[in-house]
Amino acid sequence: MTILRSLYAVTLGTAALFAQTAAPSWSPAQQKGFDFLLGHQKDGVFAVKMGERSFPDPGFTGLALAALQSKPLAARSEADKKVIEQGLTWLLGQQNEDGSFGQRVQNYTTCAAVMALARWQDERTKPVLQKAQKYILAIQHCETNGSSPADVEYGGIGYGSKGERSDLSNVQFALQALRDTGLPANDDAFRRAVVFLQRTQNLPGTNDLGGKLKVKAEGSEPATFAVGKDGGAVYYPGESPAGAIDLPDGTRVPRSYGSMTYALLKCYLLCGLPGDDPRVKAAVQWIGANWTLVENPGADPKLGEKTRFQGLFYYYLLLAQALDASKVDKIATQKDGKPAEVEWRKDLRACLEASQLPNGAWLNDKNGRWYENLDILCTCYAMLALGHCN
Repeated sequence: MTILRSLYAVTLGTAALFAQTAAPSWSPAQQKGFDFLLGHQKDGVFAVKMGERSFPDPGFTGLALAALQSKPLAARSEADKKVIEQGLTWLLGQQNEDGSFGQRVQNYTTCAAVMALARWQDERTKPVLQKAQKYILAIQHCETNGSSPADVEYGGIGYGSKGERSDLSNVQFALQALRDTGLPANDDAFRRAVVFLQRTQNLPGTNDLGGKLKVKAEGSEPATFAVGKDGGAVYYPGESPAGAIDLPDGTRVPRSYGSMTYALLKCYLLCGLPGDDPRVKAAVQWIGANWTLVENPGADPKLGEKTRFQGLFYYYLLLAQALDASKVDKIATQKDGKPAEVEWRKDLRACLEASQLPNGAWLNDKNGRWYENLDILCTCYAMLALGHCN
């Protein structure tokens, strides 16, 4: 089925929206990535290096353990199981009193921990996941934190402190974690999140911030924000690392780009929007018009060749999560000016297998922005994406 037809049939009643529903296969490339990650842990814990120092990190550990758990339980050796359980047990003990994990970028870190712990069938995870859920709810911009729907931040979530600026990347991690901890899609937190989400979308009629913000652009004075019409999404209302489009009337449109448009589609589904909702359909149409696995699409060519590859492996992860959640097998797009359909799972699997390094890792060697100069991070993203390609 094409993406639009399939979206109409999506059922969104379960908390495990992004769980695999069929027994997955396990490829040699995945095993090589698995072995690479195993070679960079100690007793199931992954460390971060800062200068000469190296210290255990719950964020990297959570992400890596989630990637390791993409290997089917039946295919894991006893040694595999021991490492994963050691890491998950360590992670259980890393929760702060307020329910968060880590000491910096706590929303990301907490959501990474939730990603790993929610996949583990162990009774000890239940109170930990519920505390994490309460923490994430507490940092959402909402009435209890003094925010109202008129505020740009309303419904959003930032890096981890109350009152902190939100962005779509933080929001998509948070909404995923809320669903993974069992929060239903009809909770008010998701209703509030939709307000923020539609303000990141270039879609007239639902994005109500036109004329109310200033948009920056390198080498130019800030200009009045205009809402674009392509249906794609940006990082933050009025802000896009993909650049901007200056209109003849002097206003400026932040450019939609790939990873955030897939994040938007994923979030709309997590919030329970149906496939025939105009906001969902507009995001889907952008995806079909900009389908590619070569780059993270949408960047302004004036920003240089390197910009096309920023966040490439994060893009692959969000693409796989969003399309798998949409229950679609093929993307309706254009090839040589003619309508065409692509089997996204097959193509993404081939793309990732072709870019894997001899040691089993993946690395963004074209743009290391957003920590994609770290092979462990890119490998986690690739492994998690491949888990949706079976």
